[in-house]
Amino acid sequence: MEWTMPVNEMLQDEITKLNYSLIPPGFKGDVRTVRLMQECLKKIIDNLGERSAKAQGLSKVITSTDRLRNSDHTLYLMKEARAKGGDGEVIGLLKVGYKHLYLFDDNCKSWEVEPLCILDFYVLEDRQRHGCGKRLFDHMLMDQGKRPDEFAIDGPSSRLESFLKKHFGTERLIRQTNNFAVTAKFFENVKENKSGRSTPSVAGSQSIGRYAAPKPNSAIASVIHGGQKIGDSPESATSDKTPSEPLPSTQMPEPIPDPEPIPVPGPAPLPNDVEENHKNHERPSTLEVRRVSQTEAEEVSPAGSTASRRLSSLTDRGYFDVKFYHNKLW
Repeated sequence: MEWTMPVNEMLQDEITKLNYSLIPPGFKGDVRTVRLMQECLKKIIDNLGERSAKAQGLSKVITSTDRLRNSDHTLYLMKEARAKGGDGEVIGLLKVGYKHLYLFDDNCKSWEVEPLCILDFYVLEDRQRHGCGKRLFDHMLMDQGKRPDEFAIDGPSSRLESFLKKHFGTERLIRQTNNFAVTAKFFENVKENKSGRSTPSVAGSQSIGRYAAPKPNSAIASVIHGGQKIGDSPESATSDKTPSEPLPSTQMPEPIPDPEPIPVPGPAPLPNDVEENHKNHERPSTLEVRRVSQTEAEEVSPAGSTASRRLSSLTDRGYFDVKFYHNKLW
């Protein structure tokens, strides 16, 4: 069995203001009662959102419980307490919220603003032309403290244009390329491209927050810009510089004398025996090369043996042949 809660128990006033929490003002109950109330409100809001999209000829629903929970928008619900045998019925909704927009006026001047926008407005067909929509719209204006020409309207339909013209005297809407529309008096209330939340626009605004904090002097910047501080103009940088005055003669520092050269020690003296061997040593290039005679070859061999050497061990020029350079032990 599906449990439902009467509208008069959920919504105490004729027009109720809701936010992402989906808890009406003045509602009291335990956790189970709150969850049951939220489930019933979810069905009512989703049903009204679908009927609003169908009435405006939209391809998708723009008002739903999931969208409301994931945004900072405000939803106004209007009920009729005597409907459905005294249980009450929700007969209309009005959703508003802030949007960051780029708008153009009649002179094609661009404005960066963040106004309060009318995102969805719907009243049941059988309750229209009974003043219900006028009471709902007036309650929203009083609660937000705004005038009708201060709003931006998201995709206004022909019925909404007729409603604004009939009750608030809006003659013409300036439609924008982003599907929004504003009145001709909208730009009269905008000053210096400021948004509806009184936050400065991005273009032409001064530095705020951490960007306006003083910055320390940078050594690299001083080298690149020739000692100019960050944020100073070249004229102020040149005007602040004063020629340095020379110090008096009494305060001039004395010149530092050059340090004496350190003597480099020479090579250590060699011992007597090593020095004599070093002096008597002859290089191989200074030795005399003699042709070996046949008689000398027969008397003494290169290995120190006394055996006679064959004549074949000598080359044609009288030198020892390498292949015969060995003794009998090899």
